[in-house]
Amino acid sequence: MPVDIALRDLDAARRVWHRLPQSYRDGLNPADGSCFRTRWSEMHDTIVEPLLADDRAALARILHGWEADNIRRAGYEPYWDPTPFPLEAGLG
Repeated sequence: MPVDIALRDLDAARRVWHRLPQSYRDGLNPADGSCFRTRWSEMHDTIVEPLLADDRAALARILHGWEADNIRRAGYEPYWDPTPFPLEAGLG
């Protein structure tokens, strides 16, 4: 989903979301049925509302935040030059 979103294919990302089993969308572990908040479900909880609302500006902010967090954790910040995602084409 995040790759589809970054590439501006929100319809593909929404299709992925709607094809996920309900247990994934509810944050349930399909292996044991227990409820828990995983990185997977937290990520999707963050992007689902703006994805379904077609809020490209909010999605871009989320993706840039994730990108920045990953770059900082990896220690690549001195070499990093943030650039817009294709999603941001045409956003003012």
